[in-house]
Amino acid sequence: MKNTFKLILLGIFLLSLTYISCQNNSEVTGLSQEEINQMKFMLEEEKMAFDIYSFLGNNWDLQIFRNIKESEAKHMEAVKRLLERNEITYEISSQSGVFINQELQHLYNDLIQKGSNSIIQALEVGKNIEEKDIDDLQMAISKTNNVYAKEIYTNLLNASYNHLGAFNRNLSRY
Repeated sequence: MKNTFKLILLGIFLLSLTYISCQNNSEVTGLSQEEINQMKFMLEEEKMAFDIYSFLGNNWDLQIFRNIKESEAKHMEAVKRLLERNEITYEISSQSGVFINQELQHLYNDLIQKGSNSIIQALEVGKNIEEKDIDDLQMAISKTNNVYAKEIYTNLLNASYNHLGAFNRNLSRY
């Protein structure tokens, strides 16, 4: 009788493990698929900013790109922590200028081309990136109830406002 009870408990335990392992990320984390997709998008968007600022910093030798590039690296780490905390698997290319999300790939290609034309155009690219980031972060904040995600997004949003201000100040000098 004791062994039968143990076998039944073991069976229930194994069934529950099978059930959990078959669930997708949204069921495990309590996040909607839209929230998960947004988190993955935000990671790649931060990578895009990092890659562009790296390129433009090398191309134009402006301190603003080197400074903000370092912030973007920290932003990527923050979004990675968000994904990992929610047990969400993600992919991100280790190659500069390579993105899984095709919208971001096209945007990267366009912005690199534009930013290569002149210092003013490069600063405009930075401004455009930060404006897009602000819009995307505001949308992400409005579409999640995850407290940790809202905290991360809000911190990134505040940093993007600071970056936008820095680009505007630099543009006013030209």
